[in-house]
Amino acid sequence: MKKLSGVTVAALTPLTEDGTRVDHGAINEYVDFLIQKGVHGIFALGTTGEGLLLTVEERKAALESFIKAVNGRAILIAHCGALRIEEVKELLDHAKSSGADGAAIVSPFYYKYRSDEIIEFFSRATESVKDFPIYLYNIPGLTGNWITSKMANQICKKNPNIIGIKDSSGDLLHVLSLINDTPQDFEVVVGCDRAFLTVLQMGAKGCVSGPAAVFPEFFVKLYEQFKRGDVEGARQTQRKLTKVSLALGDGASIPMLKTALKWRGLKMGGCRTPLKLLEKSEQEQFKNSMDRILEEVDLNW
Repeated sequence: MKKLSGVTVAALTPLTEDGTRVDHGAINEYVDFLIQKGVHGIFALGTTGEGLLLTVEERKAALESFIKAVNGRAILIAHCGALRIEEVKELLDHAKSSGADGAAIVSPFYYKYRSDEIIEFFSRATESVKDFPIYLYNIPGLTGNWITSKMANQICKKNPNIIGIKDSSGDLLHVLSLINDTPQDFEVVVGCDRAFLTVLQMGAKGCVSGPAAVFPEFFVKLYEQFKRGDVEGARQTQRKLTKVSLALGDGASIPMLKTALKWRGLKMGGCRTPLKLLEKSEQEQFKNSMDRILEEVDLNW
């Protein structure tokens, strides 16, 4: 069973210029770029990948293109979250049969749910999938619903396929609870770039990052330094990583991330409506800011 560790990127999804279709041809070049930079995993069709803006059939086809492009060179996790349990089940079945290494499911969103309802959601969505690793995905800033360590424990008891969680809460005490108050083999990966080194020291297995899907260099370097015990070197790399991540809007803006990837020579196309690429004046301001930061941290486009 393959598990997430190290640097996993929250991959962008290349679209046509008008954002109406997935650009399957561009996925291969993008995946090659990421793997050549040394990333360990690719998290496809999640928040950064505009997964929830695509139809179920588009998500399936895009995932197949990501799987083909990765070709076993990194771990590939398919985000299969959706508002309706039936869609989650359909996406999970497809991810498993298509050859993904595992899946992730975001907590139910839009409505405010009680903890027992969230537990029921995950239990029912995953009950028919066996021998396939599944990660919970906690991003309460977007879903409005938290996955606590207590809830994670109850969900895992109902389905042992659920082996970990991607936490994007930004709350370090919450992350610490997920690490300490769940079984030792429960994997915690964190989507908070500014705390990457900190969460590794706390016991997290790695990160899942949007900015790392544009500039993987410092993420990979930091993880390698941490693994060989060079904590002071990792601290210095964290400073640079943080500056780059903040310049990219902390990963919150898909248009910014796609624009930056275009400047790195990759074909990303547009965004799925209602998202819009940056206006010309916004691009100029963003480029000036990025150029200054990259020069400061000694990193090239």
